[in-house]
Amino acid sequence: MRKFHPLKIVALEQEAEDALCISLAVPATLQEEFDFLPGQHLPVQLVRGGKTVRRTYSICSVPGELPLRIGIRIQPGGQFSELASKHLNVGDTLEVMPPFGQFHSSTDADSSKTYLAFAAGSGITPILSILTSALTTAPNCRFTLFYSNRSQRSAMFIDALYALKNRFAERLQIFFLFSQEAQEFDIFDGRLDEKSVPALMDAFCSGVTPDEAFICGPDTMSETVRNALLLRGLEAKDIHIERFGVPRQVRARKEKPQAEGKSARIEIVMDGHRKTFDMLIDGRNIVDAAADQGIELPFSCKGGVCASCRTFVSQGAVQMETNYALESWEVEKGFVLACQSVPVTDAVTIDYDKI
Repeated sequence: MRKFHPLKIVALEQEAEDALCISLAVPATLQEEFDFLPGQHLPVQLVRGGKTVRRTYSICSVPGELPLRIGIRIQPGGQFSELASKHLNVGDTLEVMPPFGQFHSSTDADSSKTYLAFAAGSGITPILSILTSALTTAPNCRFTLFYSNRSQRSAMFIDALYALKNRFAERLQIFFLFSQEAQEFDIFDGRLDEKSVPALMDAFCSGVTPDEAFICGPDTMSETVRNALLLRGLEAKDIHIERFGVPRQVRARKEKPQAEGKSARIEIVMDGHRKTFDMLIDGRNIVDAAADQGIELPFSCKGGVCASCRTFVSQGAVQMETNYALESWEVEKGFVLACQSVPVTDAVTIDYDKI
């Protein structure tokens, strides 16, 4: 099982009026464990008032680049982000789990693909890693980015994006949309929504058939862009989505299994060891029920988004309340999100050694 490691903060940089970039030193003994693919993220944790606060943040640096950098949007009242912005200093230590996530790219040097990317707000963080890696690794690929924010001041990594535009002027197009700041052309006013996405694609992607597309933003925006791409003939397998935060609306939630007085025997396989406990089938998920028994299982967002709790069901069956992180093939093979899983059989075995 992946474990948290203490990493020292070596730089803190303001990336927008309400965003922060944290650079983390990775010791030589952990560099192999912290290898990553462009687009992946890091679960991080802090202790606040005796309570552990976990969040997941995307890596904005590229593979092979040290220190490791993550981008954080500072949310008013945010348990982690506000604490980080006010109290973290260079030299402090963060507890960090090795990189994870299915939203990533792996570009071959001889690739001549055409890529599209759509990002909203802090969704630029993994996209920055993906497009930088693609453009530097594959000299024949092309990339078009549509990036939506409230205003230029709230746009993260804008200087880095302009630098990339200058460096790869013939292969990179970047279009900024601002919802609270008027621009020269009306098409760039507003958000990435059901009206603007088709208009932008008609104006700037006409006659272009992208090979792959990357989308990172809120749930509604992500679905809007995905549907527009599908209508233009892009296959679902070539559309990669990362949703940030916990979606405000959960589609078609099923009733949680509940059976008064009925319990399930849960077996956990982790690092070659087995632990068992009984839990009531009362609608609670396995991660929370295990915590009640003093067994700590991996998790971060608890919203079915980050996949830090991904595991394999080797016996029995569970029902996932929400899944925004696993692909359909993963679910078919038996992978689940433990933080969203409720047992539906008398015995369930989940195996973290098979992930």
